[in-house]
Amino acid sequence: MQETNFLEFIPVIKRSKETSLATQNVYNCVAAGHRDRLGDMPDSLIHHILSYMETRDAVRTCALSKRWRYVWTSVPFLHFSSRSFTRLVDFKKFVLWVLSHRDNSNVKVLIYNRFGVDYATDQYLLYKVIEYAASHGVEEIRINLRAKTTGCPPIAIPLPLFTCQSLKKLELKQCHPTNVLSLLRFKSLDMLHLDHFPMFPTAADFSNPFASLAELFGFTTLTTLHLNDFTLCFTGMERLDPFANCVNLKNLHLSEMCFKSDLSPKDFVISAPQLCNLSLVFNRFRCKILVASPQLLNFTYLYTTPSAFFEFSLPSLDGFAIDIHELAGRMENYLWKPKEKNFYGLVNMLREHQKAEAVKLSFGTVAVSCGAAELIKPECLCYSRWKSLSFEVGSTYKIFIDNLDHLTAYFRNCSQRQDADFEIVNI
Repeated sequence: MQETNFLEFIPVIKRSKETSLATQNVYNCVAAGHRDRLGDMPDSLIHHILSYMETRDAVRTCALSKRWRYVWTSVPFLHFSSRSFTRLVDFKKFVLWVLSHRDNSNVKVLIYNRFGVDYATDQYLLYKVIEYAASHGVEEIRINLRAKTTGCPPIAIPLPLFTCQSLKKLELKQCHPTNVLSLLRFKSLDMLHLDHFPMFPTAADFSNPFASLAELFGFTTLTTLHLNDFTLCFTGMERLDPFANCVNLKNLHLSEMCFKSDLSPKDFVISAPQLCNLSLVFNRFRCKILVASPQLLNFTYLYTTPSAFFEFSLPSLDGFAIDIHELAGRMENYLWKPKEKNFYGLVNMLREHQKAEAVKLSFGTVAVSCGAAELIKPECLCYSRWKSLSFEVGSTYKIFIDNLDHLTAYFRNCSQRQDADFEIVNI
């Protein structure tokens, strides 16, 4: 390997008062005279240690000894963060220097965080980093682009990202892609996480991104999808079923999703055929949310807009876990609406699972169900065939509730099974 002054770029790195713990431990070992012990460690163990550091700290270890001089060049984890630099120009200079001095070993994980006061990101630098990682067998990429004053900058996602055959996990935060439909090219993606990811027109020919949303997430290999702070554009479609093509999707988390305008579809459908775990958290939908996932086992719900309501079309499964949390006072407002459909369908979901033998409910779910029982006809709630019901109650709830036995008694009275086992589980 060509001789290089490895410390050449280290002075431009911002010195913090607290050095990262992993780096400090390495230097402490050297200061204590443990050079031989460090030198005897295999490269795989050293790589594991360095993987917990930012790349700038991994480069610093080249000064420890001759044994460590080139170790950083083969670490399969690249972690770049502009917060470690006083100027963005120094960050760019360091990143390009690292890419040009690494050996030809694969990169397993790439983390790229660029933060700045300007609205524009460095398109060239982003392209070079993605191109390098994609050509070195990267399996996981996490990108966060955040402008301090104006939010997520518009970017053209580099083409090598879409053509990377080795990529399994992708996380994009705080960016506004101008070529979002190119996501269709992914062939091997297993997990996709999009955070603060607006999808609305930026050009005249990009008038309805939702029309292709089903194809957008239709990766046959995708098993986990996490969408947070996700802005959608609606231009007149009445029924949206964006996950129908996700034939292998098992985990779906939707949080803080909304439409850009006041217009909303009539039905927002979640119909992934293999979906097991569904979480809906703080979404701002003004439409009916239809859940038609035959394999659903776990449902978590936390607050949505007052005008949204649920309809569940689920088979009776052997086991089911439900975790519902609602703000105080909102249930009564929902349940007194003229039409029964506006009381979410959450109780209807419980009724549809009356044949399930083993059911787990969080305390929030129990509170919703008991509250509904006081405001609607008792026959609307039917748990007659449940054989085993567990209330999972955390310590926080126990502080405010003097007696939880009445909750158990309530559901037991609804049951027609003499052998039913209803219990409170402390978690």
